[in-house]
Amino acid sequence: MASPGRYVPRPRRSLLRRIAFIFVAAVVITALALSLSAYFITKAAQDNEALDKALSQSRFNLFLADSMLPPQPEDADYDRLIDAFKIRGDFGTLVEAGNQTYVSGPNVNLTLVTPELAQKVAAGHIGYQNITTSGEPQLVVGGQVQSRELTIYFLYPQGQRLADLARLRNILLITGAILTVLGAIVGYLLARALVTPIRRASKAAAQMSQGDLGIRLPVRSDEFGVLASSFNTMAGNLQSKMLDLEAGQARERRFVADVAHELRTPVAALVGEASLLKTKLASDPAAASSEVNHLVTMVTSDITRLRQLVDDLLEISRLEAQSVEAVMEPVDLSSFLNQLVQARDWSAGVRLSIPNRIPAVRADRRRVERIIVNLVENALQHGSAPVTIEAAFDWNRSGGEPSQAARVQVTVTDTGPGIPAEHLPHVFDRFYKADPSRASSRGSGLGLAIARENARLLGGDISAGNAPGGGARFVFTLPVLQS
Repeated sequence: MASPGRYVPRPRRSLLRRIAFIFVAAVVITALALSLSAYFITKAAQDNEALDKALSQSRFNLFLADSMLPPQPEDADYDRLIDAFKIRGDFGTLVEAGNQTYVSGPNVNLTLVTPELAQKVAAGHIGYQNITTSGEPQLVVGGQVQSRELTIYFLYPQGQRLADLARLRNILLITGAILTVLGAIVGYLLARALVTPIRRASKAAAQMSQGDLGIRLPVRSDEFGVLASSFNTMAGNLQSKMLDLEAGQARERRFVADVAHELRTPVAALVGEASLLKTKLASDPAAASSEVNHLVTMVTSDITRLRQLVDDLLEISRLEAQSVEAVMEPVDLSSFLNQLVQARDWSAGVRLSIPNRIPAVRADRRRVERIIVNLVENALQHGSAPVTIEAAFDWNRSGGEPSQAARVQVTVTDTGPGIPAEHLPHVFDRFYKADPSRASSRGSGLGLAIARENARLLGGDISAGNAPGGGARFVFTLPVLQS
């Protein structure tokens, strides 16, 4: 029951990409948060540790200075003190004794001390600040030796510590980038694992909507497996129902065909007998009363209508069962339609509008005639004369040569009231009547259904509508003969 051309709709927004993006975003945000947290926590801890160490060492250095310097220190005493500080660690020293300044190196001078730090130290407190000298970050700690009225500043280099922090930052950034890439890969694989069953189910549902009821989903042991199992059960039940329905329709067609076939012979005999009776009464009108003559005419008409109904039932049954074959041959519609109008004696009520240049079609002449006759008789019976038959082909759109998909249109339009919009979808249904009060009207109620089935057998179709100026319009299309 699969349809020939399957179209599986594609989503406008990919669920796979959205899930992968959400997963990657979560990994990036998590990695970024962890990296920043680790970096700033480590930096704060190292800054506090470096400050505590510098303050502790500075307090001991101030105590050492107070114990090493004599009551009246000279320049040599200050030099020995600075040398002692050099032995204790890698830091610079600046001693301010009155108007004299003693330094541990050429890069150490009093200009490195800001007024804020000097003011705090002058108040008797130990102060500190971060500075940069010659591109080298340093921590300056200052204090006073109260017994000597000295001010000493210690410059602790911070370059190595900050370089270690920078390396840690780079390591965290690289780790975050690696986690992002790994997260993207894992997120894509996870998203694909999640989306694949959904895509499979969506594709199966689309195929089912187009008639493929044999489609099934693989059953797994997770939630998707439950979904797949329910889908398969639904598809199996639907397939079973459709098979039962098709079998019922086949039995119905077979029954109608059998009944019509069995009725054909006795109905043909009745038609012959009624015709003989009518002919006999017509040759000798005095043989029966006028009332009997009228009854014979009515019986003959009803028997003829019954024969038409039986023939139409046989034809529609064969068409729906696809047990008929079309004898395809080139057909020149222009001459064919002219001959048909003359043969049916439609000249009084049917007008032809056929352009001079129209391509030939590939069709079965007998079935094309059946289609046109059914459409015109329907227009004459339910519409009003004159009925117009138009044939058209757009040469401009075809580029001067008929393409493989080119179609010739034959339009049959009457001048009646048209077809109400609510009845248009049903005009090709069997035995459908827009006006139920006309149940006894001529015709079997199968003419339009037979016309459409014949059109589709020939590779064309028929559509119904209303003309802009009023009246019903039926458009019959046929494929153009390919050279």
